[in-house]
Amino acid sequence: MPLRRCCLLFVTAVLACAPLRAAAQATANASDAQLLSECEVIARINSEVILACELEWQVRLMFEQRFGPQATKLIDSPLLAQAREGLLKRIILNRIDVALLYADFRSNAPQADMDSIEKQLQGPFEESEIPRLMKTTGVEDRGELEAKLLQLGTSLEERRQDFVRTMIAQTWMRQAVKYDKEVTHDQMLDYYHEHEPDYDQPDRARWEELMVRFDKHPGKREAWAALARLGNRAHTAAALKAADQPAFEALAEKHSDAFNADDGGQYDWTTKGSLTASAVDDALFSLPIGQMSPILEGPMGFHVVRVLERKPAGPTPFSEVQADIRKSLHDERFKVAIDDKLNELKRNARLWTVFTGDLSYEKLSEMQKPEVRR
Repeated sequence: MPLRRCCLLFVTAVLACAPLRAAAQATANASDAQLLSECEVIARINSEVILACELEWQVRLMFEQRFGPQATKLIDSPLLAQAREGLLKRIILNRIDVALLYADFRSNAPQADMDSIEKQLQGPFEESEIPRLMKTTGVEDRGELEAKLLQLGTSLEERRQDFVRTMIAQTWMRQAVKYDKEVTHDQMLDYYHEHEPDYDQPDRARWEELMVRFDKHPGKREAWAALARLGNRAHTAAALKAADQPAFEALAEKHSDAFNADDGGQYDWTTKGSLTASAVDDALFSLPIGQMSPILEGPMGFHVVRVLERKPAGPTPFSEVQADIRKSLHDERFKVAIDDKLNELKRNARLWTVFTGDLSYEKLSEMQKPEVRR
């Protein structure tokens, strides 16, 4: 009989057997961890019952990723019962938010066309979730994935159902929360002034470069001569360009030995003092915009540089960060609204796990803190 069918048939007997719950709670001490039976009720989230066998596949996969071929033997070893219990606790904690949001969706949208929703999510499941599962399980094609999931104790159909639930929960979370989406100019200015140190920038420059490496020539004299010839051509090209317009692209792609030659020799904003070649660093913050440097020597070769734009140290102007501030304020409000929504659901939820017994909102909050879950 397939494992999942066994689990489903076992649910009724487990729910009717009150002593089992008491016995499970009595064995919840982490220092005396014991292996759970495959179809034991491991958690309740309101009316949803979670069986150990529903989560077992994830535990087996984690053991395989950690221990390789020895995982099958080790997963049932009493010596690793506590590690296995820790994994199950973590999986349950990850499942609580999705379960609460999904239940809230079904309660508030009872007329939702679930068939239509599942059809809409079939494409994302095929395009994103199946490739993710293949990468996680280390298989090459869909057939291997189906076999691997069965070996772990789940199936592709079960993974699809979980994917649908998760996507619905996440979409509902975004739709159900209420918050002020309007961000005013004054609010953005206040944020800017409150976080002004975050917008401080050192001296920085955008520039382009031609380089000849020492190790590609018999000696320094030959390397210098090669860059001199290249520099003469670059000077002609630069004369035809505005001061802030790149002039080295074609020459850099064909002749430069710099790491970014394929990008036309151009560098985005570089801060003062960040370069190993001190002569190049000095030139970037002393040359007039658009003027080529003389040949400069660095640790690995000779360089010619040209500054395209330079900004002095100081705070980034408000106008340049306004869009980012608007997004930050919007995202911050959204996160607060999401947290409030989840906290409301958790406060009103009836939660129990085999490891904790009845789980209060305060205890759950403590367990879900990032530093506790690591």
